[in-house]
Amino acid sequence: LEVLIHNRGRLVSQRRLLQEVWGSSRGSQTNYLRVYMAHLRRKLEADPSHPRHLITVSGLGYRFEA
Repeated sequence: LEVLIHNRGRLVSQRRLLQEVWGSSRGSQTNYLRVYMAHLRRKLEADPSHPRHLITVSGLGYRFEA
């Protein structure tokens, strides 16, 4: 979440998020990221199935919108 907030409005690639959160050993394991983002959405979004803040850009990464 911190990485996304620091890059508010900009796309952060899946690879970059994985490396910054879990280190280089997880750089290609996007399943960790999908599960983690789902948990964050359940905690932070009013309607997790229609997120307004934690936006997925399919196949590329994620973006935080204030």
